[in-house]
Amino acid sequence: MRPMKSAILLASGLIAVTAARLAAARPSAPAPLEVVDSTADFDRVWRSTADLPDEQRVAAFEAGFAKILPGFYAADRVKDYMTPEHYRRFVLKGLKSYPENQAGIHRVSRQFESLVAPARKQFESIFGPMRGYPPIYLVVSFGEFDGGTRDLPEGTRLMFGADVIDKLYSTTPIKPFVEHELFHLLHHRTFPDCEPVWCNLWEEGLATYVASTLNSGASDTALGLTFPGPLRQAVEAHRQEAVCAVRSRLSSKEPADYGPLFMGGGEPLSPNLPRRFGYYVGLLVVSDIGKTRSLKQLAALKPEEAHVLVEQSLARMASCEPMRT
Repeated sequence: MRPMKSAILLASGLIAVTAARLAAARPSAPAPLEVVDSTADFDRVWRSTADLPDEQRVAAFEAGFAKILPGFYAADRVKDYMTPEHYRRFVLKGLKSYPENQAGIHRVSRQFESLVAPARKQFESIFGPMRGYPPIYLVVSFGEFDGGTRDLPEGTRLMFGADVIDKLYSTTPIKPFVEHELFHLLHHRTFPDCEPVWCNLWEEGLATYVASTLNSGASDTALGLTFPGPLRQAVEAHRQEAVCAVRSRLSSKEPADYGPLFMGGGEPLSPNLPRRFGYYVGLLVVSDIGKTRSLKQLAALKPEEAHVLVEQSLARMASCEPMRT
């Protein structure tokens, strides 16, 4: 009987080893979306540089935080709208004003997971589980943004600015904004980086449309359409001018064109049209195209398909002078 028992044990061992090898060879399920809160690290690095003279503090802060989130506060990451020297002055100003914003940043840090959870739950019910994505980061943005993607050495990352969130969403529902940003993260997988104005119009208009659709009755403030002024009212009062201003710049890659359309800085394109009015024109375009398509169908459109649809939709909205070449 002993030889038989040994054979059984040997066979069991072989089965266990084989099972272990198969398990190791089987691809593991993609990890769920992770939120990384860097605000406590910011506080620590800020304190470590607080006693340095101005001319040394920014460099020391940048070097200290580079060990935590490489490249985020690096002056050379800023392009188009701010020189490295300007950005360093911007950082120094933010470091000095941090004590005024510290309590609000800490509040957002404590509540952020609970703020994101409802948005993520509904978003995933439409688009599926958010798995296999890079982490999203809660940061101190020095007033630069409430949310958006940033190109870092490790790749493109979705960021949320705790300082701006504290100011904008203390009385305004945050769920539409979070879903807007989650959509950008998802859309980036199927819609590659694209520089012309029409790409920004499509991407921002679609993210705003998704947030609006998932949050019926959401205010323009909750949808990000009231900064730096009421975008809807301005565009509706001068719709042809707004649509034609966009149409004439669809192929442009120039900061002087896309900056006033989608960013808070720079000179407006017209006294009648506030900065960032491209968000509302984009929402009009996607609302038009979305009359016959679901959210998932819109999200799946290839760049060449979206480009044609954007041009057709804008042409239906307004007749314009011959467009610039």
